Amino acid sequence: MTSKALRRAAAAAAGTLMLSGLAAAPAVAAPAAPLACAQLTGQSYGTAYIKNTCSYAISASVQIDWTGDPGCIWINPGRTGTIHWDGADGRANYAYQC
Repeated sequence: MTSKALRRAAAAAAGTLMLSGLAAAPAVAAPAAPLACAQLTGQSYGTAYIKNTCSYAISASVQIDWTGDPGCIWINPGRTGTIHWDGADGRANYAYQC
């Protein structure tokens, strides 16, 4: 058999397997997990400290207990940013990228 005939035979065999349901499904790569560059490193009344652990600048904020989150701030690579809100609104639960 020529290589062209072999390719046709292989394609026909693969089609038969797919139609019969015996062929294995192609592997699907899991989506990449988002980078967690914003890390909540500390807090006090109405203030939180967010560290940027990535090698590029990010925009980040914190999630607050009982109210809307404060606006996002820019943090340069490897630096820590400070964000403020009315302390009566609760504590920061975690930091996230905006």
